[in-house]
Amino acid sequence: VDNTAQDWYVKHFGGVPGIRLRYKAADLPGINLNFSDAAGPAPMVPTKGRTLDHIGFEVVNLEAFCARLAASGVKLDVPYRKTQTGLGLAFFTDPWGTYVELTEGLAAF
Repeated sequence: VDNTAQDWYVKHFGGVPGIRLRYKAADLPGINLNFSDAAGPAPMVPTKGRTLDHIGFEVVNLEAFCARLAASGVKLDVPYRKTQTGLGLAFFTDPWGTYVELTEGLAAF
């Protein structure tokens, strides 16, 4: 069961769970994601359209990765597609409201 953001990113992205300082973390190739609880009485709000609109990941074999996400119940906001320039692209919103961009082939640009 994905009880935390750490669990969710470990499950869906193959991250290695751990602790960084006092925060739950998930290590992915080239990045360490740190997770903390929301502080204060204000509710969490989605990132899309805010100062930090989205985060992005470059994914090898993006079409298959998107199919695995969808099969596990993740709703893609923008389903996998290839742009006219050949860039693979998809977007989804994680369970905590973080808008996530997935790309394949971005290094060519």
